[in-house]
Amino acid sequence: MKYTKLSILALATAGLFSACSKLDQNPQSSLNEGDAVNEGNARILANGMYERMQTLEYYGRDFMIVSDLGGNDMKITSQNSNRFITEFQLNYTPLLAPQTNTFLNAYRVVNQANVLIDKMPETEKTSTIRGEAYFLRALANFDLARRYTRPYTNVAAKINEPNTGITLVTKAVDAPANYKPGRSTLAETYAAIISDLKVAQQTAPAGKSEDRNANVFNATKDAATALLSRAYLYKGDWQLAIDEADKLIGKYSLYEASEVAKAFNLDAAGSEEIFSLRFLTPDGAGSNNFGYMYVPAKLGGYGDIRLTDGFMELLDPKDVRNELVQNLDGSNYLMKFSGNEATGQVGLVNVKILRISEVLLNRAEAYAELGNLQKATDDVNMLRAKRGLDPFTDVANIKAEIIKQRRLELVGEGLGMSDLFRKNGQRNIRDANALSTRVTEASDFRVAFPIPQAEMDANPNMVQNQGYSN
Repeated sequence: MKYTKLSILALATAGLFSACSKLDQNPQSSLNEGDAVNEGNARILANGMYERMQTLEYYGRDFMIVSDLGGNDMKITSQNSNRFITEFQLNYTPLLAPQTNTFLNAYRVVNQANVLIDKMPETEKTSTIRGEAYFLRALANFDLARRYTRPYTNVAAKINEPNTGITLVTKAVDAPANYKPGRSTLAETYAAIISDLKVAQQTAPAGKSEDRNANVFNATKDAATALLSRAYLYKGDWQLAIDEADKLIGKYSLYEASEVAKAFNLDAAGSEEIFSLRFLTPDGAGSNNFGYMYVPAKLGGYGDIRLTDGFMELLDPKDVRNELVQNLDGSNYLMKFSGNEATGQVGLVNVKILRISEVLLNRAEAYAELGNLQKATDDVNMLRAKRGLDPFTDVANIKAEIIKQRRLELVGEGLGMSDLFRKNGQRNIRDANALSTRVTEASDFRVAFPIPQAEMDANPNMVQNQGYSN
């Protein structure tokens, strides 16, 4: 099957469902609604969204890794397997942008969600599945925004200017070959994400607050609330970020200090998880498993991606998060994703997308930005106590402590580049053994990835990000 006449966006909207689905029979045409989009197939179609998110170029590996390599906490040295070097060195161009399939698969999630939202008959069974679709559409759009636009609060962001946001696809597309959409503003992009999450809050399955056995491997109302807290934080809507975080803090327990070392490699969901993607033994991709890039070669992985000296300097000797680091031959490796022992595969883990510790730090940051430094400090100390640390008492410097704790707590979870540049920080990897990479200011055009050249060539209505030649 050839798609050379279709743009990436058109291909993403061509009715493609997960390969394991029996519905993936006529990918170039719109779905046969009578045969496919019905109540009996609702769960199959919904599962297709989650499977699409598990692909190698999305949450299966690449999205999280690239999102962290653009920050200050990870490096690639001369000892590497030739993966992710372009991204680490920030040398990507529209033609040399290895993340084309991330763009494609995120929009495929959006399309699959659109089909469920637009074409699924409304019944008691399908109403909550439609709520899942609203959440996953919002998450995919948020991920696209984090990759292909400037952060909302970035010093060079122009939120209301044309073509500063992503392409918002809000309807199932029946004629993909003719589909050539343009881009929204950044303000419109965030408004759409927030609108979808508000719908998901009302219609998705119950979260942990209502059902103590809620399945964190599917979207829930609580997952929508957690992502809303992130969206409002990234927008700088501080009080709204606090309001959403308040709904979850106290309902989900922080890991105890004794749990941290193993928490990320367990088969079952842990106490902090609000939304995670489940990776079972059949989902294993061998040397392409997510954690394989982090585990050192002596322990069975590639060991390409190592922790920077700057990150290691943040760790207090008392911090139990030291147990997530392995020092071998003078290099520090992140062992957070070494592998779920139940699968017996190096680097195969459940991918945690939303955790209560992030929500707590969201609230702390929002409190600090509103000037309520004591409440911000109290939140940070809730986390520090569970990580083996003494209380933080320098209230006047709590903002710097929040940034530090976000780096320590969320390292490897795909937030490094977003956190750095939304706070207008500087990327500067000074390690002597790291591959050379440019010092990058928050105003640099490379803060946003280029739209893939294949999309530019096939879609005359697509506008490239500033700084990249078409």
